[in-house]
Amino acid sequence: MVIISLGVFITSCEKLLDVELNDKIPNENAINSTRDLQLVLNGAYDAIQSGSVLGGNLVIYADLLADDSKIGNENKLNRFGKYEIYNMTSSPQITEIASFWGTAYAAINRSNNVIHAIDNNLVNDPQFDLEKDRLKAEALFIRALCHFELVRFFAKPYDVDNTGNNNQLGVPYRRQPSLSPDDLHMARNSVEEVYQYIKEDLETSKTLFANAGVYTSNSLASYMSATALLARVCFFSGDYTKAAQNADEVIQSGYYTLAEDYSSIFKLSGNSSNPEVIFQIVNIVTDNSNSLIDAYSRSKNPLFQTTATIYDMYSPNDIRRQMINKYFVIYYVKKYDETLIDGVSQPLNRVYLRLAEMHLIRAEANLLEGGPGNIIQAYDSYNALRQRAFGSSYVPESVALNDLLDSVRNERRRELCFEGDRYHNLKRMKQNLREGISWNSDAPIFKIPAEEVSGNNLMVQNP
Repeated sequence: MVIISLGVFITSCEKLLDVELNDKIPNENAINSTRDLQLVLNGAYDAIQSGSVLGGNLVIYADLLADDSKIGNENKLNRFGKYEIYNMTSSPQITEIASFWGTAYAAINRSNNVIHAIDNNLVNDPQFDLEKDRLKAEALFIRALCHFELVRFFAKPYDVDNTGNNNQLGVPYRRQPSLSPDDLHMARNSVEEVYQYIKEDLETSKTLFANAGVYTSNSLASYMSATALLARVCFFSGDYTKAAQNADEVIQSGYYTLAEDYSSIFKLSGNSSNPEVIFQIVNIVTDNSNSLIDAYSRSKNPLFQTTATIYDMYSPNDIRRQMINKYFVIYYVKKYDETLIDGVSQPLNRVYLRLAEMHLIRAEANLLEGGPGNIIQAYDSYNALRQRAFGSSYVPESVALNDLLDSVRNERRRELCFEGDRYHNLKRMKQNLREGISWNSDAPIFKIPAEEVSGNNLMVQNP
């Protein structure tokens, strides 16, 4: 069943805010100050930081289910976990999948407690009016993000050629805190409804962030991260006009630039920043949930390698090719290589939203939407990424309009390889996930955890 987190223990959020870490919020009735709201919200951040949510596993699962990576170390395909995910035979008893579901809904419930307290004026102190818009905006962002990731793994994909009519079962979109056992019983919303609620939450989040004057942040949600996530959500639901508009808003904001050193994007640790990163999950030595190093780093006998096909899709002078190490006939992924200082492995932040993706969304969405002005933006974004990839040797390309869409899509694969994008993008484009596995197959869809099915009498299991 959904994990109800009325008691929130804050144990690892010093990287988010300078607050005392040992406070305990025993239930929603204890939320009677702005500080209490912040502590509960910190608990929501702590949940999404988990390896089960944004800490890395969702990237790993996406690569297990698609075709950019190949298994390098079969011993890391643990039974009752990654082995079943890779073979597309997941069951309701898979602990890793249950942890994803439960931890995501714990973050949602904590966010809902914050939203509920603010909307019902349960707090009355001098700081409340100053902070309430920001706090609610962050809670809405987390709620939207978690439902988005859940629906992408636990439901049939959104059919972008049938916008507005995706009535297949999605996930329960929980917009109220679970305050009693009766609140556990909730039916699955349709995929269409889930995406609509996500968009509504992010639009409201943007408005509140603007009211609060919070446009960027190195470690927390902000106006720009809500805008970037909305661009991604619209893109994957075929709402290409709004996808392009939101991506363009991020690009034109002037807050971000493409990093000249591509590898630096993936070497961030703690509160370090990068001009390209819009939203990241921060990890520190004493609180590190990043599971990507163990899955990809060459020094860890990694789960994943890649193939000659992926290596060869980069030109020799494309700086992104340096993210793959060719060792005879073995191709190692270097994006998440372990970094050692005095023999100690350094934590890597998990970059979730970055400017390059906004260029890719703007380019493709504009091409699919049409219009001469849109074509100019598509060329601009395509050339911006190519210029970063080739540096001073780059000559702007004059790709024939009929070929530009394919060029942009190829660029997306090169740019976002091993970042969890390929699996979801294949479904959007209605292409096979792997040989013989249709984009709309039931096989890769995660089963609803047994505990949820037994504890929620309105829950319907996936086939």
